[in-house]
Amino acid sequence: MKVLLLRRLGFRLAFKQTLTFALLVIFLAWSAYALLARRIYGQVDEELQDRSIAVRSMLQIRNHDIGWLNEQADPEVKTQFAKSIRYYQLLDEQGKIIESSREMADLHLPFGAARQALQSGHNSWESHGSPGDDHLRILNTPVLGLKQQQFVMRIGVSLDDGDENCRRLRLYMLLLLPFIILAHAANAWIMAANSLKRLEQVSAAARQITPFDLSKRLPVSGRQDELDELAVSLNAVIGRLQSSFQRMSEFLRTLSHEIRQPLTVLRSETEQALRRGGSDTNYQDTLSKQLEHVELLARTVSDLMELAQSENEELKLQREREDLSELVQAAIDGMRQQASERGIQLSGRVQPNIIGALDAGQIWRLLLNLLDNAIKFNRANGKIDVTLAVMNDMAMISISDTGSGIAAEEQIHVFERGYRTAAARKSSVPGTGLGLHFARAIAEAHGGRIELHSVPNEGSCFHVSLPLRAPGETTLPAVQRDATIN
Repeated sequence: MKVLLLRRLGFRLAFKQTLTFALLVIFLAWSAYALLARRIYGQVDEELQDRSIAVRSMLQIRNHDIGWLNEQADPEVKTQFAKSIRYYQLLDEQGKIIESSREMADLHLPFGAARQALQSGHNSWESHGSPGDDHLRILNTPVLGLKQQQFVMRIGVSLDDGDENCRRLRLYMLLLLPFIILAHAANAWIMAANSLKRLEQVSAAARQITPFDLSKRLPVSGRQDELDELAVSLNAVIGRLQSSFQRMSEFLRTLSHEIRQPLTVLRSETEQALRRGGSDTNYQDTLSKQLEHVELLARTVSDLMELAQSENEELKLQREREDLSELVQAAIDGMRQQASERGIQLSGRVQPNIIGALDAGQIWRLLLNLLDNAIKFNRANGKIDVTLAVMNDMAMISISDTGSGIAAEEQIHVFERGYRTAAARKSSVPGTGLGLHFARAIAEAHGGRIELHSVPNEGSCFHVSLPLRAPGETTLPAVQRDATIN
């Protein structure tokens, strides 16, 4: 498919170049023909002037009597005179024919151009007929006789030779132009094919370069042309990207190790405390919840590392039958202390026994991200309300706050990776702009969605809808739809 696209591109390039060249060649050929034709007919006019001078030198007019001095003329003039009188005519100032050759008399020429010569006292030109049909070029010359009598002498010459030369010139050009254009088209196609062949090689090499394998490079032919310069520049960019990815991978491995180590220690100590905890039920429940949270946090860290190294940022879920109600209530209870430290009232209305095929670690991350933002960007003595209910086989989670809200023009960007609102950037609250991006990724990975409704200076509300059934499941997990709300 890509080879076909490159061939089409080569055809378009060759066609455009050939079309431009053809227009240029046609214009130059037309200009050359016009100049050559003008030169050919210009030579005819020069010859006609010479003939007119020769005839005038032989002509003697006395009282409308015509005499010729051909006996006294030299041979060269006689020869020129013999050629000239084939198309010869002498008219008086009223247009009456005084003397004429038979060929000129048969033409029955109008007197207009001859009258113009008489009135101006200068030669005038006219053409008669068309190519192939008595095509003549005629010169009208004013002549003075004795007693200042005015006459006009017409001398004509056939344009057949000039027309034939122009016809041959047109024929040669018509035969030569297609050959030149076709030759150029073939050359343009070959050049385009050779150039695109290198592009095809570069494209094939580029497709083999991925974020997970940056060791390959684009081919360099050694011709030191523009394509080589481009390939060298792109190879330098790929080299810098490879170094950056290597440093990032090292950082991720180090970060993963540094985070997992204290979590492992915390998990070990919690297990030891459980083994030594005796029969104190509250003590054991507390440590059990703590261990559960540590395990979820460890999974969250692992998933975060996986997401950071993922090419398409697609989360890999580990769906299990989970009680979403307990998960949401645990998140509320876990964040209540943080909220109370800022004087914020955190309340929840959770419908119990909502069971679904979910990834508990990812849902935990989603809830903590939303609750953490609701606390950090809330006003003093504000409120946060969390609700969980079921509607049309979908779990509906709403987290609303009484914070500063988000401007309408910024609401479409809050889920973008690394984006922070103007108010967040100006505040002293630390952040990376990744929380809401991960929250949307988690919701969409479960087949759900997350929406924001916010009014500036009044607060924000995030609505999360999650399907309780994984793709391909035919039965819905057991859900207590008529349970009371806490």
